[in-house]
Amino acid sequence: MENKQNTPKKIAWVAGATGLIGGHIVQQLCDDNQYDRVVAFVRRGKELSLKHEKLELFDCDWDQILEIAISGGSTFKAPTAHVDDLFCALGSTTKRTPDKTLYQRIDVEYPQAFAKLGKSRGARFFGLVSAHGANTKLPSFYLGMKKEVEQRIRDADYPNVAIARPSLLLGERSEFRLAESASEWFCKLLPGNYKAIEAYDVAAALIKAAANHEAGCHILESASMQKTYRHAE
Repeated sequence: MENKQNTPKKIAWVAGATGLIGGHIVQQLCDDNQYDRVVAFVRRGKELSLKHEKLELFDCDWDQILEIAISGGSTFKAPTAHVDDLFCALGSTTKRTPDKTLYQRIDVEYPQAFAKLGKSRGARFFGLVSAHGANTKLPSFYLGMKKEVEQRIRDADYPNVAIARPSLLLGERSEFRLAESASEWFCKLLPGNYKAIEAYDVAAALIKAAANHEAGCHILESASMQKTYRHAE
């Protein structure tokens, strides 16, 4: 039997750490005994309210990371020489990013660049936050982006990939979103994958997928994450 006390601790990188799900991922990774270092990629000048001995902030320029990923340059100084698990919760909104070209860059190209950077440093797991409905053929710019980023992460050839597809998220946001707030009461009543889900549960599902070490690409649908990982209220 494997002696868990002698198992090397892991290093995790998190993109989108200032967002709702990303914040929960960082918190839960810091509380997880499997990890001894958690690196949050944040834009310059950004801070996290969480303070923890395991947590490190890495001031990053996403456009620079994207350029390095495209050119294949090796001079970029990553926050750690090695990393085990990557978690990506990057994403914008139409209100914050009305320019569709920039929106595409944030939601699709940055996650792909993050995946390439992690792969070059030995990462074997990639956890992606996508969205419910990304696997449909509806004429939606947003869902089309999510479908595209899913495919790009699949193509990154990680041994273990988990793609979370949550429905409307519940939780305390740093910014108020009127439309989502008004929809919460209704979405709580919907069945299956349409039911609103706690951001905490999405984060927990991705971290659990990283711990399972199961080869292949695993889709975490909203209903299954809610049923399995709901925390006690």
